[in-house]
Amino acid sequence: MRNLSKVVWQEGMHLAQHHFQVQSRYFEDSIAFALSQLFFKPYGLAGYDFDAEALRNGTVAVVHARGVMPDGLGFHFPEADPLPPPREVRELFSPTQESHVVFLAIPPYRAGQANCSLGPTAADGGGGARYLAEQSPVADDVTGRDEKPVSLGRKNFRLLLDVELRDDLVALALARVRRDGAGNFIYDPDYIPPLLQVGASETLMELLRRVIEILDAKSETLAGQRRKDQKEPAASATRDVASFWLTHAIHSSLAPLRHVLEVKRSRPEQAYAELARLAGALCTFALDSHPRGLPAYDHDRLGECFGALERHIRTHLELVVPTNCVSIPLARTRKMLHTGAVRDQRCFGPSRWVLGVRSPGKPAEVIAAVPTLVKVCAGQHIVRLVSSGLAGLALEHLPAAPSAVPRTPGAHYFSVGRAGPCWEAMVKTGDVGVYAPEALADAAFELHVVLESARG
Repeated sequence: MRNLSKVVWQEGMHLAQHHFQVQSRYFEDSIAFALSQLFFKPYGLAGYDFDAEALRNGTVAVVHARGVMPDGLGFHFPEADPLPPPREVRELFSPTQESHVVFLAIPPYRAGQANCSLGPTAADGGGGARYLAEQSPVADDVTGRDEKPVSLGRKNFRLLLDVELRDDLVALALARVRRDGAGNFIYDPDYIPPLLQVGASETLMELLRRVIEILDAKSETLAGQRRKDQKEPAASATRDVASFWLTHAIHSSLAPLRHVLEVKRSRPEQAYAELARLAGALCTFALDSHPRGLPAYDHDRLGECFGALERHIRTHLELVVPTNCVSIPLARTRKMLHTGAVRDQRCFGPSRWVLGVRSPGKPAEVIAAVPTLVKVCAGQHIVRLVSSGLAGLALEHLPAAPSAVPRTPGAHYFSVGRAGPCWEAMVKTGDVGVYAPEALADAAFELHVVLESARG
């Protein structure tokens, strides 16, 4: 029960420690009460890091962490609070147990009972007290001198595994420990603990990046289709409505999701709301899908609900207008150079790269010239490659473009190799450059990536 009543200070009253304790409790409870009324489940981590090397030896150790416990108690390791003692976990793992969740635990505040351990018992863990008394020299704030010993209450935190938790402890999940293929202990990279802000978890940030990359790629693909449809209106009538509504759903979500990703301080339920709004809109295009089937927000199981949302979004984007072919827009940055950004990381996985070339020259001459004259490499390295006279990625003429590639009248298509220094540079930089010499100065280029799961 929270104390929201102020101490009545008046002249002539007899002061005792009780007055200051009640006053301190009033401020703590007022802040916790305000947060609980303003935010849904206002607890979690704002930042954290663990010692991965120590875990290989069976020890869970916190490097740094900050956040708020479920009862409103704040912590900041090691800047403001001492790090909790490391925890040996090897003996707690049974041979058949795949994983355990690590919790940060502390005894709760107990009204009318001892909440701070004094003297010798403090050195032994406090006997279940919430705070441990420690003497600390404190200087006068005015003069900066005249240090006096002040007894401060250190928070009695400890690390426990899920099998050790008791109902009489306040606990916050930190990480999940599992065994790798070699039997060593590792922190599960897919686990997301309760968070105060999305930037605290690199796993969640990476999930948001993936979704934004997919939406960017889909947006560019749809834009390319619309440009092509303007030239061939008869072929576009059946897909115009779905394409425009899908574009609307994507563009409505891109800006808010980018804001969440860039600011990093948004609460996880805000990120969930934006993803759920997009997921719900995509249900419009599926016959067997409904928003009621979307996962509910679960603050204590963020990895599960966000993972399910990402899978739903990926699946339903494919249902509407399949993106088995990702188009990479190329822009002329110099007279003989075209560059583009590869925003969808799936392009670097199992896939087939196809370069389309449309030139006013004779078809036979274009087909013969492109593999020998055109160079494809990372956009940042293409100029140096050309000046050095080195070869780029191998190009081979295709009698017919893969069925998944949108065809352009008069274009010739070439497969692009995926091996060598240029490919490695493209994977590293995430961009692509296409060099065309003077003989192909009037040529137009288009680059498509056919994902392996849907090659044609």
